[in-house]
Amino acid sequence: MTIKINKKQIIVALDMDSEHEVEAILDLLDPSLYRVKVGKQLFMNLGPKIIKKINNLGFEVFLDLKLHDIPNTVSKALGNILSLNLWMTNIHLSGGKEMVEASVQKIKEFGNETLLVGVTVLTSLNDKNMEEIGFYKNVEETTLSSAKFGKDIGIDGVVASLDNVSEIKSNFGNDFLVVTPGIRMQQDDQDQKRSGSLFDAIQFGSDFVVIGRELTQAKDKDEVIHQFNSLIV
Repeated sequence: MTIKINKKQIIVALDMDSEHEVEAILDLLDPSLYRVKVGKQLFMNLGPKIIKKINNLGFEVFLDLKLHDIPNTVSKALGNILSLNLWMTNIHLSGGKEMVEASVQKIKEFGNETLLVGVTVLTSLNDKNMEEIGFYKNVEETTLSSAKFGKDIGIDGVVASLDNVSEIKSNFGNDFLVVTPGIRMQQDDQDQKRSGSLFDAIQFGSDFVVIGRELTQAKDKDEVIHQFNSLIV
């Protein structure tokens, strides 16, 4: 069965260090078809200037810093990045009610259209890891309770693994966004224990899928992009 995906439903993760590497990838992508994600690795090296450069090339940016600290610190950090013309950014829901409330309030204060999504459980963690760090719920239970908690406070959606997309959608509705990391055309887990295929992500209802190393580290990047382009309607 062939799948079709919408324009800008794929987010390409720019998990790299240099401006040159970023330019090499963006030169291959059509900003009318793809969005991009800037994470800690790139942002810590190049800072806000890389966001501005990417915006100037026509791409919408998901700034993936997973903010997680005391409410006042996260609120002020969020205030600083909201001036960067972001499409989406995120916080870590394990920061607690007051932190999430402060984040939602900060976006309202700015009158900003930046989408705010919450990280539920990192895709590098499984049930054994959750037990090791002292969580009494397993991955699925923690993900769903975190999603409910975030939705009740007013975030736009969550970052969650493929395993939980269907249940999040059935419990919290199609308007509650789900961003699914670790997605690949060809499955290869590497360091993400709860990753999956592009086919499954679309079938299960992911609103946005994050594609990373399968493209950015491919020997033939043009061929990989051609494969993705062929699925976009």
